[in-house]
Amino acid sequence: MDLLTLKNKLEKGRYLGGKEIYIKSGDVICGIESIYKDKDNKYIALLKSKEETILVDDFLEIIEQINNEIGNVDVFISDSEYNREEKNEVESIEFAQYETMKVLFINI
Repeated sequence: MDLLTLKNKLEKGRYLGGKEIYIKSGDVICGIESIYKDKDNKYIALLKSKEETILVDDFLEIIEQINNEIGNVDVFISDSEYNREEKNEVESIEFAQYETMKVLFINI
């Protein structure tokens, strides 16, 4: 998924009340630890976290800055900061509500 498509889908999720973003792969849910740009500015990689995640508003600010710097690049998910070559494509964005908690999932 490219950066602007991701941004548009996250903005829709924020409009629905989504507060936090998580990465979901099957039954496994992870947070987002950090965001890396590749050296050639061809894509960005979101690094999975076992504990932390990021708020939707903060994430949207960051990807807006990245879009202004390097343009509409592809977005991938990576398991490790040391091996960003193994990356998963973003398939979809999902809104979920658990009692009072509203979250967005980046599905891979």
